[in-house]
Amino acid sequence: MRLIQLNKTDNSFDGIHLFSGGLDSLISYFVLKDLGFNPLPIYFETPFFSSEKAKDIAEKNGIKLSVENVFNDYLSILKKPVYGYGKNLNPCIDCKAFMINKAIDIAIKEGLKYVSTGEVFNQRPMSQTFQGMKKIEKLLKRKDLLVRPLSGEILKGKLETNTIFKDKKLLSIEGRKREIQFKLAKKYNIKYFSSPSGGCLLTYKEYSEKIRILLDSNIKDERYFKMVKHCRLIKFNNSLAFIGRDKEDNEVLISLSKRDNVYQITDRKGPVGIFLGDDEKDFQNFLKKMLFYSKRDTTLPHLIEKIGDGA
Repeated sequence: MRLIQLNKTDNSFDGIHLFSGGLDSLISYFVLKDLGFNPLPIYFETPFFSSEKAKDIAEKNGIKLSVENVFNDYLSILKKPVYGYGKNLNPCIDCKAFMINKAIDIAIKEGLKYVSTGEVFNQRPMSQTFQGMKKIEKLLKRKDLLVRPLSGEILKGKLETNTIFKDKKLLSIEGRKREIQFKLAKKYNIKYFSSPSGGCLLTYKEYSEKIRILLDSNIKDERYFKMVKHCRLIKFNNSLAFIGRDKEDNEVLISLSKRDNVYQITDRKGPVGIFLGDDEKDFQNFLKKMLFYSKRDTTLPHLIEKIGDGA
């Protein structure tokens, strides 16, 4: 990942804030501003959690958000997280530590004083309990840079907290109730924020199953991790196929294809398909799948033509 480069006009920033667009993330940002700090809000993006909603929320709340793609580095923790997965393919503890470490890298490089998050103690069962936070702490490069403004008073003395906040009055929010956050939203005039769940695609069973196939097939190109959100993914013996389900899927597959072999029914009434592999038997089975999903006779492969190879 290319680290964010702060230019000369950015020298007023004193820390990094991990921004998600959620209410907790927004409030913690404004709490820091209230305390006299000036954090740089950053969103680390992968195909599993897009930045679009966060950018929209930031803009509506008058926040200038920096976005960095971290997909290539994220693959390594997704394949083998130290603390395993949640219900599906979501490596919640490793993921949070990964994001904090990315922010720590920038903070160290730029000489900034802290990394902040919107985490609330005991709000989420896997990563925001005391044990979960201790696990995250063990994975951090510099745990002394971290601050959690919303639960900072509770965590003082329990977890290591950045010493520059030692004499600052942080908040004592705990648990899943959000009455305090809603009051603070009014105080800070926060009118737009995203829902507290549903942002990570890795929490969804069907999507996670597709991602597992890509990982097991040693696929590393980010385009394919974007494609599977918009298509059927079929695993043959030695090959993979991405087949659109409707017109919108077809358009996405074509837009993401580069040097891929792209196929469609000759009359354009049916799915677009992308075939990855060199196995002829797999390819013939792919053609049959294309015909099946277009409700055509599966013995008529001549009805399918190659419409592009991205060259």
